[in-house]
Amino acid sequence: MRHRFIGVLWIVPVVLFFNFFLLSAIHSESDQVDTVIQNLNSEYRDLRMSAVWTLRKVKDPRALEALIKALKHEDLHVREKVAEALGERKDLKAIEPLISVLKDEGETVHELAAKALQNITGKDFGQDHDKWMTWWEKNKENAQEGK
Repeated sequence: MRHRFIGVLWIVPVVLFFNFFLLSAIHSESDQVDTVIQNLNSEYRDLRMSAVWTLRKVKDPRALEALIKALKHEDLHVREKVAEALGERKDLKAIEPLISVLKDEGETVHELAAKALQNITGKDFGQDHDKWMTWWEKNKENAQEGK
C-alpha cells in the first residue's frame, strides 16, 4: 500500500505542470482561471494549495471571488492560506468576509484574518470581531468610495 501512495505522489506535480503551462497553449486565460478555481476543491491538498497560491497572483475578478468563497472551505489549511492571500491582494471587497472569519473555529485562521485586515486597512483591532465590525460599519461607505 505504501508503494501505491508514493506512486501517486508524482501525479500532483505532473497535473500542476499540465494545468499551468500546457493549458496556456491550448486554452484562453479565462479557461485557465476556471480550471484553477475548480482545483480549490481537488481531493489533493497540494493541488488545492497550488490553486490558492495561483489565485493570489491572478488579477481576474473571478479569482478574488473564489478566494473569498474559499474562506469557508472545509480544509482549515485552505482557509489559512486564503486569509494570507487576501491580505496580500489588499482588496476592500475582502474586508467584510475576513471580519466574519474572525469567528472561525481555527485560531490560526483568526490570526491570519486579523493580519490580512491590518494589511488591507492599516488598522489594528487584533482578532476582536466586534471592534472590526464596528469600525467597518462606520467606514465602509468611505472606503468603498475610495476616500
